[in-house]
Amino acid sequence: MSGARAMLRVTWRAVLLQVALSRRRPEHALILLIAPMQTTTMLALAVTEDRPDVVVNAVLAPGLIGLWVAALDYAGRVVTEDRWAGRFSPMIAAPVPLGLVVAGRVATVVLVGAAAFAESWLVAALAFGTVVTVADPVPFAVAVAATCLATVGTATLISAVFVMSRAREVLQNSLGYPFYILGGILVPVAVLPGWLHPFSRVVFLSWSAELLRDTARGDAHGWGWPVAAILGLGAAAMAAGLWLTRRYVDQARRKGTVGFA
Repeated sequence: MSGARAMLRVTWRAVLLQVALSRRRPEHALILLIAPMQTTTMLALAVTEDRPDVVVNAVLAPGLIGLWVAALDYAGRVVTEDRWAGRFSPMIAAPVPLGLVVAGRVATVVLVGAAAFAESWLVAALAFGTVVTVADPVPFAVAVAATCLATVGTATLISAVFVMSRAREVLQNSLGYPFYILGGILVPVAVLPGWLHPFSRVVFLSWSAELLRDTARGDAHGWGWPVAAILGLGAAAMAAGLWLTRRYVDQARRKGTVGFA
């Protein structure tokens, strides 16, 4: 029990650290400027083409995109930025697992990205007079929470992969739109070619997008399995991210490459 409390304490301290860092460099908040523009574009297309059936997706998609941008563009580079800023050395010298610190900081950034869901709803209501109601609010709330947790786990893995890779920029640029497609964010997975379906199912976003649309429309039958899939994929990514982070720290200590000197 004391070990669990210690882990929670470390994670909470990491959250406070990220809040302090974000106050000085609030570029993470740029996500909140992107979501309204994306919602406006998607809703304009839906209204112009007289497609009320895709209004729900036009409101949900920017929120999911905001979470992925938070994981990929901001949370994914926290360790890399720490190295350049000189924070990496004291962090790994501290008697706490660096993976927990990364996870806590990543969770803070992802929480900002989650606000894109609320922004999309406000844009639809205020700019287009379209109030999107949720037919199954409880499964919807559970799906959003599970999606945020899975995003934290995936961002922890992305952060570890980026810091160990010599082609971080290439990876960062290539993991955007392909995952919007494989994740069923822009279009449902069902309309993708059949050979892509197995690849989509290992992307937690595909389960999230489908479940969120179903809960909003009142078709969330048997929603427990999709939630389990989202959490399972997120937990697997978190475990892999913590392992890779620990391996990177051990390698940096062994080779003496903690700093850039």
